[in-house]
Amino acid sequence: MQVTSDHWIDTAIRLPYPGQAAMNIRRFLVLHFTSGASAKSSVEFWRSPEAKGAEAHLIIDRDGTLYQILPFNQRADHAGGPGKSAWVDPKTGKRYDGLNSCSIGIEIANGGESKNLRERYSKLPPVKARHKNGGPVQEWEAYTPEQVAVCKELAAVLVKRYNLDDVVGHDDVSPGRKNDPGPALPLKDIRAAAGFTAPLPKLT
Repeated sequence: MQVTSDHWIDTAIRLPYPGQAAMNIRRFLVLHFTSGASAKSSVEFWRSPEAKGAEAHLIIDRDGTLYQILPFNQRADHAGGPGKSAWVDPKTGKRYDGLNSCSIGIEIANGGESKNLRERYSKLPPVKARHKNGGPVQEWEAYTPEQVAVCKELAAVLVKRYNLDDVVGHDDVSPGRKNDPGPALPLKDIRAAAGFTAPLPKLT
């Protein structure tokens, strides 16, 4: 797996989305779950008016199939604009607000805490856990080994290619507003695969 000269992953299936604004500076990677059925169904949803322009650069299906929607030199509306997402640089402590303009988004096909989606689309036992940002202990759809493996490889490739500063969850940059990718995703292991072992800075 590698990034091509035109900012696509060479092993990804391309499902090109209408062109977006240029994104010349990329600082970090944001991981999400789709709260949906298949990867392709989520892409179709992004193409609908109901999505209100939301999309991500990449999406990983439950069997590990990787799709790419936008090249990494274009912005994707996945993390949130000003006032809706923020991040603290672990090296400098500087806070950034509105992260769509400087981050790469990876969506992972997963129903999150939805029992209906989990029972329809997952073959794995659920993960019972409390979200790190609070709330009750509940059941979450487990990510497949194939998804985790692809996510680790992707994170390592993208961090190296673009010299990214961190790998985070949507629930890290939008706490209180978003709960994805949730406690079922081994974010610590994915960050370690990309070279990040220090704890994530907390938003203040």
